[in-house]
Amino acid sequence: MDPIEVFDIEMEKERKIRICIMVSSLGIGGAERSSAILSRMLSDVGYDITIVSILDHVVYNYKGDLVNLEKLTAIRKGLRKRWDKFVISRKLISKNKFDYIIDAAPRPSWFRQWFINTFVYQKTDTIFVVHNYNLSSYFPNSSFLGKKLYQNSYELVGVSKESVLHFKKKYQLQKGRCIYNAFDEEYWNNLADEEVKVPSEPYILSYGRITDESKNYKFLIQSYTTSRLPQKGVKLYIMGDGPDKEMIQNLVRSCKMEENIIFLGFSDNPFPYIKKALFTTLTSNYEGFPMVLVESLAMGTPVVSVDCKSGPSEIVVTGDNGILVPLKDQESYKNALNKMIEDEEFYNQCVEGTKKSVTKFKIENIAPQWQAILPPKI
Repeated sequence: MDPIEVFDIEMEKERKIRICIMVSSLGIGGAERSSAILSRMLSDVGYDITIVSILDHVVYNYKGDLVNLEKLTAIRKGLRKRWDKFVISRKLISKNKFDYIIDAAPRPSWFRQWFINTFVYQKTDTIFVVHNYNLSSYFPNSSFLGKKLYQNSYELVGVSKESVLHFKKKYQLQKGRCIYNAFDEEYWNNLADEEVKVPSEPYILSYGRITDESKNYKFLIQSYTTSRLPQKGVKLYIMGDGPDKEMIQNLVRSCKMEENIIFLGFSDNPFPYIKKALFTTLTSNYEGFPMVLVESLAMGTPVVSVDCKSGPSEIVVTGDNGILVPLKDQESYKNALNKMIEDEEFYNQCVEGTKKSVTKFKIENIAPQWQAILPPKI
């Protein structure tokens, strides 16, 4: 064999696999946090990562080169701004010759996504991530259009088993696999140990984006208000921001619970608060894979969650790491809040099972699943 050919082969062996991760942003939201973790995980196992962020909102720690489309088109407005983002993305993907694209951004417009698939991603092998059981952010209503949009994808990844079954059945898709969102235990523990002024009184915690349609904060407020926690001096802290924050604050005032329900703003590091909480809550109408539950359990803090679609039933086992309550059953949720405070033996049993219950979601256990679908190109 010609020496030059041997050299070329050796160089190809050493070449890192190049991956482009498309995200809406790297701030505020479980999907965004998970995408940041994905970039760190893949970078740490040897991939060359480029992140393309549609919006200029960077909070979470990531690894790789970041292309901030909003900053690059700051002088543009309206349709011209959108067009320039398309053009920049197309040139970037064409020039860098990525081995794979991982599209982890919401895709609410089928026509826009068809345009991106056809003219921006072109023929690059693309993995589409579905972060929610509510498919409206990722699929068109039409099963025909949904199938057409994704049938030629390299892979479809859902973040819970239930969500994968849901989109495969609804859109009659052959492709689709579950890869859970990962967590970095050492990184989270370091964040939890940061010096932060945490409330000294006993409290339970709810955190995330305050959107009532999906997160159902009204249900949480009503359940807490009718429970025995206020009389026992256990506060409810709500951490986060969102479009419905003022409405929920008004509800708290109408219930005369201002002294018991305390609102905190958004924090890019909720872990010190999670670690000190008695337990965390989740009352969503739907999820994809609620990282708030994994984050809480990884901190040794049990959870009380509704059994919404999808994710909680794949994380929470009543009596082992918290309580799983039937969806929209307010009486049961109120009773679960009471039990976690009043049944000390049950509570301690749940605390004991927290960390070991999320071992399968550790980054070292999830990384090989991504590596299996991101092999070197021959």
